[in-house]
Amino acid sequence: MHYTFAGADTLSRLTDDIRRAVSEGFDPGMLADAPFLDEYALVPQPAAALTGIVTGHPRIANGHRCFSTQVFHIDTAQGLARTLNRWYRLGRPHGERN
Repeated sequence: MHYTFAGADTLSRLTDDIRRAVSEGFDPGMLADAPFLDEYALVPQPAAALTGIVTGHPRIANGHRCFSTQVFHIDTAQGLARTLNRWYRLGRPHGERN
């Protein structure tokens, strides 16, 4: 049996995005269409993922709690995370008061 968990094109985009995110030339404009994840938290599944209340996701209705695919890059100071499939803009961490 053979199963590919992530295709080469997906992994190539992921690698390119992480390289950009850690470079000095990172353009925050590339996050303009990224879903916003409020009250986010890392969840220890077999691989680290994010959960939070999402806005602007292409397949999940606004205001619903979602679980992301595996997290490969997170920068809480810049408020961004890159999962296997997409960028997320991060809001408040879970449990943090305004």
